[in-house]
Order: sequence, then C-alpha cells, then structure tokens
Amino acid sequence: MLTIDILISVRDKKIVRIKEAMPEPLEGVKYIICFQYTDERFLKLIPEELKNYDDVTLLTRQETGLSRSRNLLLDMSTSDLLYFIDDDTVIIPDALDNIRKIFEEHQGVDVALFQAQSYAGRLLRNYPSKGKNVIRFRDRFKVLAYEMVCRREKIQGNISFNTRFGLGADQFECFETQVFLEDALRTGLKLRYFPVPIIQTSAIYKPRLVYVDKHVQRAYGALLGYVYNKRAPWKAFLYALDKSRKGRVHFFSFFKTILQGIFIERRKRPNS
Repeated sequence: MLTIDILISVRDKKIVRIKEAMPEPLEGVKYIICFQYTDERFLKLIPEELKNYDDVTLLTRQETGLSRSRNLLLDMSTSDLLYFIDDDTVIIPDALDNIRKIFEEHQGVDVALFQAQSYAGRLLRNYPSKGKNVIRFRDRFKVLAYEMVCRREKIQGNISFNTRFGLGADQFECFETQVFLEDALRTGLKLRYFPVPIIQTSAIYKPRLVYVDKHVQRAYGALLGYVYNKRAPWKAFLYALDKSRKGRVHFFSFFKTILQGIFIERRKRPNS
C-alpha cells in the first residue's frame, strides 16, 4: 500500500481550525503541519490535542511565505506520495483511497492533477471530462496546489517551490504552483490529469482575479516571463488582446501591467 504525507501550511490565528483540514486517522497516512507565525502570541493558539497524535508532526517557524512553508514540508516528507493542502480545505471521503489506486494503476505518472469542489459540492471550475497528459501552459495555468499529488522520490531533491512566487513572497503573490509544474516538466516528469474530485475548499479561485487585481496581473506577467522568457511579451500581447475583445479588460492598462511583471521577473531573476 502506498503511503501518503498530507502537507499542511497554516499561518497565525488560522492554526485554531487546523483539525478541520485533517480526516480521521488512516493507515499509511501522516500529517506534517508547518505553522508560520508573525508574533509569538500565536503559539498559544496551537490546539493541545495536536501533541497527542502519533501521525502528526508540527513544525513552527517565525517567518512568512507559502513557498518557504511548502519547501520545508517537502524536505520533511518520507512517504510515497505527497499531497499539499491548505488550512481551509477538507479532503473528500475515499479520496485518499482513490489517489492510491490511481498511482498504483499509472506507474509512469509522477504528478497527478485532480478536481476540487466548493463546500456545497460544486466543481470549483470547468474541468475536462476526460483524463489527459498535461503539457500545455493553458492546462497548467488553472491548477491549484491542493489539486496536485506527487511521487516523493521524483520531487524531493529535484524540484521545489520558487520562493519568489506565492502568498507572502517578496515579489509575486501567486502562481507558485504554475512555476512548480513548469519546473516539473523541465525536469522530465510526467503530469496527468484525472477527472476525480478529491478536496473541498472555501477559497477564492485566485487565477480569476487576473482580470481585476493588478498584483495578480503582475504575477501573471512574471509567470509568462518565467515560462516563455523572450517570447513572453508577445504572449502577453495576445492574451491582453483576447481578453479585451471579450470585454473582460481594458487592453492598454492590462497589457502594461502584465509587461511590468515580465520585466520585474527578468530584472530580479537570480543570476541574471
């Protein structure tokens, strides 16, 4: 039986509800929690019962940064499969058994992508109805971390989350999962999507904010720069033109903000 590490990132006062994200104890399943806090007073909010579970490891760090948290969790993992979730998510009953079955039946898959639902049981967005290999940028752009399960031996020591991206990062507040998947493809890993719901969440679907939030627009530009490099401005132009024709954005301001993200990513790229 494949073992699974459930990797949970949580910050400050959200630690009080961490138990809601954890199913009942299951054979072969462990939980590793990275609790980031900005003030020592938040340490008092850690539920006492967490200390009584043999299958739970709690890491505390006085820092911020979702990608930093996930990298620490990745380093601490020892199970066959890795599943990153958030504190506001709930794993669907039987989902972990379905995940195990899929990885056992598809030995060549290194990263499996699944579906997420709202708490009301509605799919978070329009997903493909059939499974498929994931290579194209447009398919990876929509993926959220808690829709993704990885084989540890193929990830650990090979790729990690880019700390320039993600909530709490100094430069770009989102799209850390997209950068992670880009690195996975560059490393030669196989990504495949399966039309199976595994988790429920109350979170806002962040990529949709690209139409209204300039911070997300700059992060999208940075993502284009990371993926396409010199072709990124042309990709940004086509994207802005398409969305403006559909009436979702004003072309010039939208295109300008995305370009800013491209140039910031290029200018502040390590070893550039």
